[in-house]
Amino acid sequence: MIEMMVTITIILMLAALLLGSMGGKVRGSRDRVNYLQWRDDMVSAAQFHKWNYLKPSDPQAGRQIAELEFDASIRDKDLHNLWELIQPHFIFNYKMNDLDLMNFNDSYFADHWMTNIIGVDRTGYPYRLQGLQKLELENCKVSDNALKVLYQPMPYLQPKAPPIQADMAFMYPMTNLLEINVFGCKKVTKQGIADLKKAMPQIRVISTFDHNPPYHWPGWTGQ
Repeated sequence: MIEMMVTITIILMLAALLLGSMGGKVRGSRDRVNYLQWRDDMVSAAQFHKWNYLKPSDPQAGRQIAELEFDASIRDKDLHNLWELIQPHFIFNYKMNDLDLMNFNDSYFADHWMTNIIGVDRTGYPYRLQGLQKLELENCKVSDNALKVLYQPMPYLQPKAPPIQADMAFMYPMTNLLEINVFGCKKVTKQGIADLKKAMPQIRVISTFDHNPPYHWPGWTGQ
């Protein structure tokens, strides 16, 4: 009887390990399908896109989005897939790190749209588009709050999200962003821009108040 129980226990342990391995492979396959679908949905919603081919000489090597430009027809719901792609628990979120430029000029982009780019998920983890360096919002409907959300969580924009986990707070600010264009945005004030620059010294802000500010990125030579 004891030998039988030991044998059954060993069989159950092996079965659990096997099922766990199979489950991981299934989840990985599903996440890969989701990544490809969501990525291509973002590209189809854009007026213009640019690929960063991993190996230009090998079309089978894969490609990642480098730039996205939208026209006035873009809506907040069209960006939901972007939010899905950059969630911290999504295993392929790193594949969006090559996206360094997004252009929403002359669109209906408003404050709450920013949560598709940066925010806090439902587990209290911060997320953001890690590779984004330039964000074009000329003549959009954003206010100072859209600038503020770049360096601190804005609970009213994400009422269902819990407070950010204390040990994750330092990871929240969008320090990778080097330039934002809010020229013609009537709800953006000088004070909002000053607060942004104080929180994120590396950022260049193009605005109605200063349409050609100096560059001061790390390594910038003026050329």
